[in-house]
This record gives sequence, C-alpha cells and structure tokens, in this order.
Amino acid sequence: MALATALLPFPAMSVQAPAPSEPAEDTEPLVVERITPDALDEDATLRVSGEVVNTTSDSLRDVTVRMRYSSHPFTDRAAMDAFGSDGDWQPDAPGPDDEITAELPPGTSQTYTLSVPAEDLNLGSYGVYPLVVEAVDGDGRVIGTQYTFLPYVGDGEDTPSVDIAWVWPLMAAPQRADDDTFLGDGLAASVTEDGRLARLLAAGAQAPLSFDPGDEDLVELLGLDADPSESPDGATDEETAGTLPGDGASEEDDAEEDGGDAEEDGAGDGASEEPAPVRTEGVPVTWAVDPGTLDDVLRMAAEEHNVLTDPLAVPAEADPVREAAEANPAAQVWLREARRVLAMDTVVATPYASPDLASLLRNEMDGDARASVGIGREAMERALGMPADERFALPAGGLMDEAVYGLLAEQGADRFLLSEDALPTASWFRTTPTAPAPLPAVEGAGEDPVALVADEGITDVLSLPTDTPGGTALAMQRFAAETAMIAGENAGGDRVVVASPEPGWDPSREFAEGVLAASEDLPWLSPERLEDIELPAAEDREDIRGRLTYPEEVAESELGSTYLGLVEDVSRDVRMFNSVLVEDSDPFRPALVRLESVHWREEEALAGATRALVTEKVDQSLADVRIIPGEDVTLASRTGITGILVANDLEDQAVYVHLSVYSENAERLSIGEYNTHFEIAPGAKTTVYVPLSARINGRTVVHASLHNSAGEPINSQAVQLPVNATGLGTQALLISGVGALILIAALAPRALRKWVVRRTRAAAETEQAAAGTGPAQGGDAPEPGDAARGAQETGEGAAAASEDPAPPASPPHSADSAESGNGSADADASPREGGAESGNDTTTATGDAPSPRGEGA
Repeated sequence: MALATALLPFPAMSVQAPAPSEPAEDTEPLVVERITPDALDEDATLRVSGEVVNTTSDSLRDVTVRMRYSSHPFTDRAAMDAFGSDGDWQPDAPGPDDEITAELPPGTSQTYTLSVPAEDLNLGSYGVYPLVVEAVDGDGRVIGTQYTFLPYVGDGEDTPSVDIAWVWPLMAAPQRADDDTFLGDGLAASVTEDGRLARLLAAGAQAPLSFDPGDEDLVELLGLDADPSESPDGATDEETAGTLPGDGASEEDDAEEDGGDAEEDGAGDGASEEPAPVRTEGVPVTWAVDPGTLDDVLRMAAEEHNVLTDPLAVPAEADPVREAAEANPAAQVWLREARRVLAMDTVVATPYASPDLASLLRNEMDGDARASVGIGREAMERALGMPADERFALPAGGLMDEAVYGLLAEQGADRFLLSEDALPTASWFRTTPTAPAPLPAVEGAGEDPVALVADEGITDVLSLPTDTPGGTALAMQRFAAETAMIAGENAGGDRVVVASPEPGWDPSREFAEGVLAASEDLPWLSPERLEDIELPAAEDREDIRGRLTYPEEVAESELGSTYLGLVEDVSRDVRMFNSVLVEDSDPFRPALVRLESVHWREEEALAGATRALVTEKVDQSLADVRIIPGEDVTLASRTGITGILVANDLEDQAVYVHLSVYSENAERLSIGEYNTHFEIAPGAKTTVYVPLSARINGRTVVHASLHNSAGEPINSQAVQLPVNATGLGTQALLISGVGALILIAALAPRALRKWVVRRTRAAAETEQAAAGTGPAQGGDAPEPGDAARGAQETGEGAAAASEDPAPPASPPHSADSAESGNGSADADASPREGGAESGNDTTTATGDAPSPRGEGA
C-alpha cells in the first residue's frame, strides 16, 4: 500500500515564522493537519489546513500550496491502495491555492488554508475521490506532496451503509523472564497516563478516566495484598457509578437499597449475583487482551520487583545488572480503571502470553499448549476479577492450522477471530465479503463454528503512523475513505466488517478516539457488537472464502525445534523443582509459557537472554534446598553420631525431601539408621542425626545428598563429610586411667587391714608358743583370763573375715569396662560423663557435629 507518510497534527494557529532551526531529518516539508468535513456532501465546504516547512538549507520565496483532485471516483479498493505510488496517474483537476508571500528561511514554517465549496468541485455521485495537496516554490519546483482521499455522499439520500464491529487490543510482548524480573521498563511507561496501554484504555472507554491515585488505598481496593492464588474482587458499585457510558448507577443503587427487603421477604433466592454492567452509550468494543500482559501489570503493581537495564547483556554476564523497583502506583491505577471499563463490554483473550500453539503442537508439546489456556484464565481472574468470554478464540496473528483449531475448540471456543490469510477470499469475488464465515466441523466446537474475519485493509489503515505532524489527519481521512469504499461496493445484502488493529497498536490518542467516534458519526457506518454477529442463513451464504489455511511462510517463521528443545531442558529442571514442593503447585509454569510466545519468532537474541534468566532462577531455587556443609568429623570411639543440617531457603514454598547418606568405604565406616525423609517449612532448617560405626581406624568420606520422592537427586553434587575414626583415642585412654585410679583407691584400705590382722595374729601365736600356754604345750585348762582373751581374739578374727570376703570371678570396675560399656560410671560423674564412659552406641562424635539441642532439632 503506497501512502504518504504523515505526522501528529498541531492545533491551528495564526501565521507566524518561528526562529530558524535545523529541521529534523524525518520532517515532512508539507504537513496536512486537518481536513473537514469527514464526509463531504453537496452543501458543504471542503477545507484543508496545515503548514509548510522549509527543510532545505536555502531560503524559500513565493511558495504556493495548491490542491489537485479528480472528478472520477476510485473504482475499487485496490485502486486506492495504488494511489500515490511512483508512476501512477495523477489527478489533474485544479482546486484552490494559497500563496505564502513571506520568505521562509531554513527550518521555519508557515501555515496555509485551502477552501472550496463542494458544488465547485463538480463531483458526481457517492464515492471516494483522489485528492492531492502540494507546495511549489517560485520556480515551480515541488517542495512537498501529500496524497489523501475525499469521501463524498452527494445529497445524502441514498448513502449505503455497512456495519462495523471493533476488536480493541490491550496486549504487549512478554515483559518478564522469571516472575520477579522484568526485561525493561517499557511496561511501566506504557501504563502511565500518556503511555500506549493507557491511551488505548482511555480511548476504548470513550469516557474520562482518572489516572490519579488519589487518597485511595489501591492495594486494598485491588486485592493486591491478598493471597495471589485467590481472585481479586471486581470493581465496586462506587467505582463504576457515574463514570462510564451506560453505568446504570441509579438502578444499581435502587436495587441495593431494596435488597434488604427482598431478603426479608424471601424473594431474593438465586438473585444474589448482580448483573454485569453493560455499555449503553458510545460505540461497543470487544476488548482483546493477553492475560500475560495483565499478569505483568498486576505483578508490577503488587510487589517489589527487579528491572534489567540491558537484557541482551545477560548471556555474557554472570550477574546481569538489575535495579530494584517498588510496587508501581501507575500500574495500580491502570488496573483500577481497566476493571471499571472492561466490565462494560465483552472481553476475549488469547492463551497466556500468546504462545506459538502451532509450533508447540507440531513438536509434541501438547501439555504446554493446553496449560497456556488454563493459566490465561487464572490470570484473567487475578487481574480483572472477571473471566473472558470463552466462546471466543483469538489465535496468534489470527492464524491457525487444524491442530490449533481442534485445541481451541476443545477448550470451549466456537467463534474464532481470524485474519484474511486464514480464510482467503475467492479470486473471482471482487468486493469485500461479510466478516462471518462457516468453519468445518471439528470435535468439541459445537454445531456451527464460525470464523469472524478481520478486514485486512482496515487493519493496515489503523497501523498508519500517527506520531509525527499531520499523521493523525491523513490516517483519519484514509479510514473514512476505506470504510466509505466498502460501504459503496455493490455486494448485495447486509454486511459487517471487523476492525481489528495489530496487537502492538500504538496510535495517537486523537486517532484512537477519532476512529471510534467516526464509526458512529460517518453516515455509511453503523456500529455492531461482535457477539451479535451471526452467520447468514445457509441459503443466503455464498461460497466466497477458501478452506482454512495456514500460510507456508508463517509455518517457516515458527519457533524452531532447537529453541523449543532448550525450553524443554528448562522444563525438566522445573519438573525436578516441583517434585519436592509440598503443595501441588507449578510456580515456574507461567515463565515457561512466556518463553514459548510468538513474540520470540523475531526476537532470537532477546529470547535467548530471557531463557538464560529463567534457567538461572530455576537453578537458584533448586540450590536453595541444600545441605549446609560442616567441618570434618572425628570419632573418639568406634561409634558415634553426627548431625547433618538441611536448609530450605525458599521464601514461599515448603519442601519434602529425602536425605541419602552413604560411606565411601562401608568396610571401614558404616552408616546406621536415620530419618531419611522429612518436610521443611519455608525459610527453615532441620538437623538429621546419623549414627556412624567405625571398624577400622582412619579417614573415610561420607556423602550426603537430597533427592525427591522418586529418588532423583535435586542437586548435581553431593556434600562430602570427611570422618576420621581414631578408635581408643586420647579421651578413651583418659577414661580408662580414671577408672583404674578409682579401683586402686577402693581396694587399698582393704588390703592394708588384711595385712594388719595377719601380722597381729602371727604375733599372738608366737607369744603363746613362747609362754608354753597354747594347746600344743599340754592339756592344762586355760585360765579364765586366757579364755576371755581367746574369745576376744576369735571375735576379731571373725570380724576380719567378714570385712575381707573372697574375691569375685571378675572385678566390677575393670579397665575394659569403659570401652565395652558393661560397667557402671562413678557415682560422682556427671550424666554427660557417665554417658561417655558407658558409650553403649551413643558415643558423640567430636568435630563440628550439631548439638541435639541445635537449630531445627
């Protein structure tokens, strides 16, 4: 389509020469700022105004702005597309002119106005006529030219008409890698009052919106402080009352006042849900949203997040530059207004982040394709507090093959918003067909699946540049001419066209508001609701569209199997991470779906950087479930216990893990029974006590690793715990020595008493033998004193015998008892010392083993 480039209009002003300056390289020397009226009739006056800019390096003199036109209308839309191209015919009917007598130094400008009554143009009947505005200097050289169009309705009595239904986009490319990392600050700028998404929202609302946060607690109002798994509340009555067309505030208030009486009377059963507000004024629009975009705005509005300063530097940098950003007030306000506005109209949604469904299905990634639909529905509820109309499907680019068609039908859709490339018009059909067209039956699509085909010409017109001087005026004129041409075609029967801008549509505010107003004001247009469009009766249908088509060049541009294979690698790590989560959740699924978006078809470098960021985040999350290494362990005896500290550094998820501990040399050091699986709360730690038993002195390495319930290791490397077994070491020798001393101290007094008794008895016997009074000396009876003395000696001998019993088979405090654990500790030993001495499989390992009273026990 060959059209003149145009820029943003400036308001009309008095003639003045600004200070000389160097013009911008893209400055048009001739700017058309305004053409009135939009629809010229036989009684109106045509006016064209704008300015001439000297973009040369020399002064201009005797400049004239003039109009040329043709009294013959275009015959078809193709002729309009070709108008203005090099070598094409030029209209030769002269119109009015305006001479600029003041000199134009370089970089200066001068305004002009051209005016002519319609009757002087001698136009024929209804149609679209070519119009040229050009500026020439005093030597007749053309300085600048603008090609535009002149819709004419004549007397207005037999003006044809066509219905128009609007699909109004609120979409953007994926803005995040992982959930906390934004790829730039473009989305933050887009939701400000002058940003792209804010302009589209305000224009589609067709009513004043407030982008001032005011004194409201937006976090509480939007439910941003609630559990993210819960859908936020929708707009309140107070928020919607009196702000949008057709809000019905008074009726809602009355119903609210009467609600109590209805409940008391028992008449309110089943009527607790209030009907959604419906637009009753302005042009109806159907909002086409990407739930991924809404989710990005919600995340930016709700919490702190990171913003990358240069995402393309990620693959080359170990630590990409991130800037911390607070919760965004502009995003909060945008969400508030979006909830109010979108509740008035029909909302249709793409799957989450507009994934490349055709490529996913072709590469046997059906699960990801289906997940994108479910995740999108959840995101809609979170962001807007309302669902999209699930009868409508909006495949990426308006294109789908049979596999995508079946998938979307399976999800409940029976009305598909498609482009003309998906259902091309038959070559023999010369006019614009009506938008609805039948689709072949497919399982799950209902009885009469229908395609609503967007008009390609209108889409192209809406994509005209409007961000430079004059662009809005020329684009508006082309929109009026394009729709007038469609209406004037002799196609027969009622027709409806669907106007659907590109997903990244970025019009000026004046153009976005202007095309909606024109849909109601232009005499040949009649606004229609998209959901009210129906297929013509079977007998009235013409076979004017081909079969469902998926262009070959589009298939070649799909995300390739190599790229999707790399995404699958990330997905495997994500599945490993999910396998240790206590809750049945999949926190990285939105990030994976964002990696599969059609937006990456033309952004290979950025796609790779984004994938690297997601991989880094998944790896970090897996590393956050970890074993904290301790110092080397020394066994003071042949058995002992060591503690292994396991941490869950994740902030939001509890994990359930299995601990595996094994000895590098089981013959040297064996592992006893321990708690192998356990749950750890977010941000918590726990200690697992592992019994060790050394058969041979020396150093042995113990390996500890974490696994999921299927036995798969969640970290690539196990933690090594060196264990040094010393057998009967210094501590054991000390304990044995203390035991020996105690034994000696207990037996020495008894041995001394026995020695004294024996020496006393021997001395007595010697004395008796020397005196000749003993029994061996004769049979004389002893003296009474001797008898008494003998009785006393007999008693002492009995006492000595009672104090010196026969020794047992084994001593109660042998030196081996401390090691064997069969003896008892000294009565004065502390409980900890007694345990160490008894050592019955509970000898504590020295080193850095955590105490039983340590963290997480």
